[in-house]
Parts: sequence; C-alpha cells; structure tokens
Amino acid sequence: MTAILNEPPQGGGKQQLHNARFYTIKPRAIVGMAYNKLSKCLALSRETDCIELWNMEYAPYLDRVIHLLPGSPVEALAWAGTKRLFSADLTGKLIEWDVLRLRQRYEQSPTGNALWSMDINGQETELAVGSEEGHINIMSIENDEITYKSIFNKQKGRVLCCKFDKSGKHLITGSEGYVRIWSVLKGHTLHTMTLSAKDVIVWCLRVLADNTIVAGDSAGFVTVWNAENATQIDRQRVLDKNVFALALNEEEDRLVCSGMEPPLIRVFSKTKIRREESESERWIKFVQRDAHKHYVKSLAMIDPLIVSGGLDGILTITSSERSSLPQLSQHAPFLQGSAASVAIDAKLLLLRYPHSLDLWRLGTVAARQEEEDEDEERWDLPVGHTEDLVLAKPPQKLLQLNVREKSFIQAAALSPDAAWICYSTLTDVRLSRLTQAPLQVERRPAEDLPQELTPASHILFTKQQQLLLLDPKANRVNFFDLEEDRVLFRSSLDLGAHLKRSVSHLVVSPDGEYLVAASTDHLIGVWRLQPAGKHKHLVNLPRHRAGTTALAMHEGRPRLVVAYADGRLVEYDLVKRAFTCETVEYLIPGTKHFCIRGIILDPKNPNIFLVHTEEYLYVLERNKRLATEDYVVNTKSKKYSQESRSLMAANPNGMRLKTQLPRQHLVHVFRLSPNELVNVSISTSNLLASLPPPFQRKRFGAS
Repeated sequence: MTAILNEPPQGGGKQQLHNARFYTIKPRAIVGMAYNKLSKCLALSRETDCIELWNMEYAPYLDRVIHLLPGSPVEALAWAGTKRLFSADLTGKLIEWDVLRLRQRYEQSPTGNALWSMDINGQETELAVGSEEGHINIMSIENDEITYKSIFNKQKGRVLCCKFDKSGKHLITGSEGYVRIWSVLKGHTLHTMTLSAKDVIVWCLRVLADNTIVAGDSAGFVTVWNAENATQIDRQRVLDKNVFALALNEEEDRLVCSGMEPPLIRVFSKTKIRREESESERWIKFVQRDAHKHYVKSLAMIDPLIVSGGLDGILTITSSERSSLPQLSQHAPFLQGSAASVAIDAKLLLLRYPHSLDLWRLGTVAARQEEEDEDEERWDLPVGHTEDLVLAKPPQKLLQLNVREKSFIQAAALSPDAAWICYSTLTDVRLSRLTQAPLQVERRPAEDLPQELTPASHILFTKQQQLLLLDPKANRVNFFDLEEDRVLFRSSLDLGAHLKRSVSHLVVSPDGEYLVAASTDHLIGVWRLQPAGKHKHLVNLPRHRAGTTALAMHEGRPRLVVAYADGRLVEYDLVKRAFTCETVEYLIPGTKHFCIRGIILDPKNPNIFLVHTEEYLYVLERNKRLATEDYVVNTKSKKYSQESRSLMAANPNGMRLKTQLPRQHLVHVFRLSPNELVNVSISTSNLLASLPPPFQRKRFGAS
C-alpha cells in the first residue's frame, strides 16, 4: 500500500492507494497484423481465438474484438477497402468479417487443409491463399463476395508466405528452400530462386513497386532479388536466425525486419552507392530498436512509426527515425472492457481472466500508523510524494471460479454489497449468490432465472439492488431486480434507435437516474431511467472526431465526464445540456501515446479529476473552481504560481495538471473512500514470468 501526498478536498493531506499487483494475466502472443491506411485501423490476431481491431488515428486503443470459434487461431489477415477484413486460419477456413457488427460474413474452405498465408492484389479484385500441402488458390472478391477462380500447379511443401506484385499479374511465394514467381493468369511458375540451402525456410516476403523482391529466412538473412530476371541483388545477415517479419514504409525507402535471435527491430534505409561511373541502390543499416525480450512475429509500418508484436503479446510502437530519446510505447494484452470490480464496504476485489474469476480481500493498514498519519500534517513534503505503509493484514485470495477451457468470460461484476457475482461467457450468463462467514458461493440454477438473462458484453450492478446486462446482438440493456431469494426481470431499453454501432462503454450514475452508453462510431447517448421502466432518451452528445476511451458520472450532480483518444477531457451538464469544462488536446503530454483508460471523481470535491493511462495516474484540477457544501473556494489563495494563474485566466473552463504518479501497465483504479484508492496493475516481469527465458546476447565490454 502507498500513501500519495496531495491536495485533498480541504487543501492538504494524504490519499491511501492500494497497489493490487496480484493480477497475473498471461501473455497472449501476437501472430499476425494488417493495417488499413484509410480507416486507420490495425487488425491483429493472437494465439487465442480472437481478432483485435485497434484504432490508431490518435493514441492507440483497443476499439473492437471479434471472437472466433474455439480452436481456430488466425494465421494471416488482409484488408480490402475500409470494411472488408479477411482471415485465413490453420483449420483451412478463409473468412470475411463484418467489422461493424463483429460477425462472420462469408466462409470458404479453398483447399481443405491448413492455410498459412494470404494476400490481396493492389486492385482489390483477387485474393491468394497458400496451404499446408503446397496448393495456391486464387479467389475473386469482386461484387462484395468470395468466389473460387483458379488453382496453381501444386508445389512441394507448405506455402508460408505470398505477395502479389504491384500489377497483380504475378504472385511471389516463399517455402522451404525456394522463392517462386508465378503467373496469376496461367497458374505456373515463371522463375524459381534457390536459397543457400534447401532446409532454409522463407518466412516473409515483400514486393516493391520497382519489381524488387525482399525475403527473410530462417538462417537470419534478408535477400533481395530482381523479379524481372530472378537475379540476386543483395544478401545480408541481419539476425542470428529466423527473420519472421518484414515491413516497408509508404515511400519504400525504409525496410524493417525482426524475428527470433536476437529479437531486435532493425531498420534499413535504401541508399544510392556510387562506384566510379556506376550507381546502384543498397539497403544500409539505419537504426535498431531493442523493444522486445522475446521473438517478434509480426510488423507493420505506420509512418514514421513501427508497430510490432510477438510472443510476449505486448503491442509495441516505436519510431523508425534516429533520435536520442526514441518513442517507445508498450500496450499489454489486457482484456477488452472492465477486468476488475470492487465491493467498497467489504473491500473485496473481483478480477476477470479469460477462463476464471478471482475474488480477493484487500489488505489493511496498521491502526497505529493510520492514527499517526491522521494526526501528523507533513506540510514540508512535496505534492505527489509517496511512501510505503506497513500492512497489518496482507491481501487474501478468497476463491476462484473456473469455466470450461473453451469458454471465454467476456464480462463480470461484483455487486456493491458483495452479495452477488455475475459473469457472462459468449454463450451463457451465470449469477451466483455470495455469503460471508463462512464464505460460500451459491450458483442460481438456470431454470430459476429469467429468460431475458442472456449473454452480455457489459454487466453493471447498482446501489439500488439492480442488475444491468447489455445484450450485444440486440444492442439492448435488460434490467433486473435482485431480491434475497429470486431475480426478477423488470424492463429493457433498446439502444439501437440512437446508437447504431456496438457499445464500447456503459455506465450508470451513482443514484441510478442516468444511463450513459458510448458506441464505436464516436457517439455517446444518455437516457433517464424511470422506476416504472419507461426509460427516456435524453440527449446524444455532439459527435467528436476521436473515439471515446472513458466515461464517468459525478455523484449527486447530473454531470458526465468523457475522455477521448486525442487526450481531451470534457464535462457535460445533462440538465443544462451544455459543456461546463473541457481541455485542449493532449493537455497531458503522455496521452499522445497512451489513451486515458479511466476517470475517478471525488464526491466531495467536483474540482478534482483523477484519470489514468496504462503508464500514469494523473491528478487534474478545474480552473474555474466550484463551491459545494463540503468545499469552500478561497478566491484569495496565494498557493497558485503566476504561471498557473495565467493558465487559468487563459482557459477558465479548462483544467490544469497538478501531479502524476508513474505506474506500470495500470488496469483499473477505484475509489474506496474520499481518501482511499485502489489501483490494479501488472508489472512487465510478472506478465512475462510464464514465458521461456528471454534471449541473452553478449554485449561489448560485458563479461
């Protein structure tokens, strides 16, 4: 536990912060990536059964998730236009996905065996897939459908990578020992290029606009060929072994490669070399990044940034430019939605994992130390200072709920009074009664539950003994009353009339009067909840160009606080229907690379806003301060510097940054009391603990 010394509602003191570091989610390796330049959407597949869609327009954030059937991990991804996403998997299925409704559109089985590679031509009319048995199929994707077109002559060995040239008339494939150039029209090879040894595997390919082929292989070499006459131009050893991924920038003058040993990201620049009267182009080492400890499987270039991922499951973004302090942001493989919920009075914390739930009791501080801290006014310590406190009782794991291995828990919540636990998989919902002393969990039989209790993407409990479930298929919220011995369906609210896309965030006000939902098309809708069930749509906030990343409601005040991916924070009065406070873009510099994931409000002081990203916990203060019963504004205060006074005068309806506290992979922050917070985080070392030891390489001057 840590105490943060900052300004409390009355002007000085401490905030106790429980650091819950026992969230031990396992890494989920990144297998493939495909970036859509037009929609600024990065699709990535993991070794688990899901496809993640990341919005990369501003600060990166996980926008949507497509859940796959169990046992069908995706090996390759490709975009056609802004709305057509294709995947090829090792079960032999080629699938087109509806990225708006997050469901399957078309499915084909081109060869009947595992599909290892896929590419779409520049004209977006044909798709090629390579299989385990050496088959290469060409599929037509015109007229918004997938149809069989042709099959190439069978080659020996699996087709591990394939790429169309810019004209779309030739297809280049890589396999064990060979790189082949195929005629798309006739389906036979035009050229076969042999590698240094027949057991060397070609893992990745890139084809440039000038008909240059670049290939990475298992021996650690990157080889360049002229596709016109199949001659080798250049060959360099860039890694000790296994170049798994290659990427090019839009101008095709920067080449990025990475792989297994060592897992470095190396950038090469196309440079003109003059020798006597001749001139040629060569790829010269430009810069390298040491961003991963385990092997890198996939790369993408979003000029001038490099996006990489591999065994550790961490989505890493770094710069391809030379810099003394290069940008490096690493996004842990968190689950979409809330991964934790808390029962305040009982001090219980529920943690969600893909296939289980853990219930913990938080630790308590020694009583003597707590009394000393209350009596002592430590005014000499700076704002943001932290110190460790001794725990009288350490955190205790109370129970673990497991589901079937192939079931994925998409949402879970603990009721505020610690009496109920509800979780939802992709196929069903479970509601359990929790009793204390001794701790017992009684699961309610399905036949005793209302039929409206359907699988939910969001689960909320209210202080008014109500349960809210969001049905993602119908875009409808179902309301249930929780009684001692039964659960009653009360009403439902159709969100689809005002929010057409899938809902990304859902919150209810502390008094249960308002419901707020944000959708993936940047809309935020507000409804007034009525006891009789006749809920009324109140307003849709003006659509912002950046996506919504966090929502929160003030307690006792009809005001909504919203965080956007461009770093902006706004406060909206639901009664006056006007913005009462808003910041400029990137008021917090760190939000350029990490979006705001959560907002924590102070019920006694509406002028203080706590927000957190994956890296920091920030304290913001309103410039135009509000007076309340618990907080009296001192207009003659001399504690503000001249710089702060100038900033407040220039933007009276904005906020200013007071302090920040560094964290590592911060998942969630809760408020237990006016002076007590809980943050759930995971360290990189704990995240990677289940992986094999990282690759160790000798460094110059080290023993």
